[in-house]
Amino acid sequence: MILALESATPRGSVALVSGGAVRAEVFLLPGPRASGSYITAVEALFAAAGAATGDVSAVAVSAGPGAFTGLRVGMSAAKGFCFGWGVPLVPVPTLLALAHRFPGEGRIVCPVQDARRGEVYAALFRWNGGELARLSPDMAIAPALLPGRIPDGDVLFCGDGVTPFGTLFREALGDRAVLVSGDEGLPRASAVGIVGERIFRDGGAEDPRTAVPFYLRSSGAEPLLPRP
Repeated sequence: MILALESATPRGSVALVSGGAVRAEVFLLPGPRASGSYITAVEALFAAAGAATGDVSAVAVSAGPGAFTGLRVGMSAAKGFCFGWGVPLVPVPTLLALAHRFPGEGRIVCPVQDARRGEVYAALFRWNGGELARLSPDMAIAPALLPGRIPDGDVLFCGDGVTPFGTLFREALGDRAVLVSGDEGLPRASAVGIVGERIFRDGGAEDPRTAVPFYLRSSGAEPLLPRP
């Protein structure tokens, strides 16, 4: 069983995933939070699922890119659970987990998270044979430049960047742009858990002592290397 934490946006959540199925999911109240917020949510999560901490094989956490404070708090909480239970940590790329929420054979998915300072965090994926293939690295990019990176065909935009920039995408791409906005388009711990379970089975767990969030750029808006 995988415990998953999503903290990259103000709409945090926790979930339990086992065998590719979601056992339970609990959403945190929007707004600033501390590691203790996740402790309380996880307690409610185990109660809802009828599960015990001893059932957990690993902790998956949304590792970025996303809100700097949220990523730090989520990673800190995830490490606390790992140390307490003696299990490994599975960092999950935030945009990959978000794109995973919207399957559809041949569909191009572009998760877009508002990065502030005139940029968005974005990446391109395509569903092929029931698997999600990455078409681009994670990017910090000006919203007006993103449509020029889209391959031919329809594309589904999701994430909290759709609300402020969806009109721009629709004007550039016309009916090719499918917009999923509001809570329905946000990252969720259940998707982090499903992707994290696959990463864990493929040997992608990490030592919680050395795992760090993936910020993509520094807090001073200084670009960092893209994730492949």
